[in-house]
Amino acid sequence: FVYKDQITVGQLMMMQFYSFFIFGPLQELGNIILSYREAEASLNNLQELFRRKPEFQPANPEKLNAIMSLRFENVHFQHQSAVRPALEGISFEVKRGETIAFVGPSGAGKTTLVKLLVGLYRPSEGQIFYNDFRGDRIDFDEFRHQIGFVTQDTQLFSGTIRENLLFVNPGATDEQIMDVLQKAAGQNILARADNGLDTVIGEGGLKLSGGERQRLSIARALLRQPHLIIFDEATSALDSITEEEISNTIRRITAERQHITIMIAHRLSTIMHADRIFVLEKGKIAETGDHTALLTMKGLYYAMWRQQIGERKEVPIPV
Repeated sequence: FVYKDQITVGQLMMMQFYSFFIFGPLQELGNIILSYREAEASLNNLQELFRRKPEFQPANPEKLNAIMSLRFENVHFQHQSAVRPALEGISFEVKRGETIAFVGPSGAGKTTLVKLLVGLYRPSEGQIFYNDFRGDRIDFDEFRHQIGFVTQDTQLFSGTIRENLLFVNPGATDEQIMDVLQKAAGQNILARADNGLDTVIGEGGLKLSGGERQRLSIARALLRQPHLIIFDEATSALDSITEEEISNTIRRITAERQHITIMIAHRLSTIMHADRIFVLEKGKIAETGDHTALLTMKGLYYAMWRQQIGERKEVPIPV
């Protein structure tokens, strides 16, 4: 167009400037629309959260005090979208100083049972008793402050070792922190920490292995001075050597018999020491007993044990 004298050089330059000022904002408008859609989705989720009913609290809750016993009586639970119950007819009792474990295939109802236990779900039928008080008669906030929870996914914050532990008990002293680290066999962590408890962990700080992270998680649970400790697949993400070390740590803690201990596991080697083992299958308790008794039954537990360990190690079966 310039060579044919249909447009001058000045007009061409002016058109380019106009194009820059027009198409730049139009491109930014697309980014604004994208951000708006993301914010809209987040706002919808927030509104859905606000529409949920607050957790039921009894008008005059019973004084729970320290948890000394837990009891399930014929508990049933079914998810709203499920075609069959997640749990059926679950009954058991555990008292302070005892260790019980729940095992079973995926989908057997182990995670659902834990959520019922801590009050995140409510039974469709049956009752859960805490110190002989029904679940609908207690303040679950008071109860949850007595729980130490160790999961397979350890959540640590970017901060010091002390800050990560004090998160559950801000008033704990250094002596208490050192005591729980000792019980959780976390001395090796402090041996590598240049600044002791004030050593920063995570990005830009001390790098922790999976086993060390799990030891900090156990120490944090103990620092809460719980009356109930729940180990939910605490070693499933670890290699076999680290798993054995963590399992030995858990055994030493449960051997003190200062808490009610509930363990959820796929790997049966981690729960062999439990006083009672409940084998869940399709939401029901299929077998109950200690490790030796369950092996003698030669049922589902025996099959799981042979699959996991029996092929590599001879399993002594009592006569």
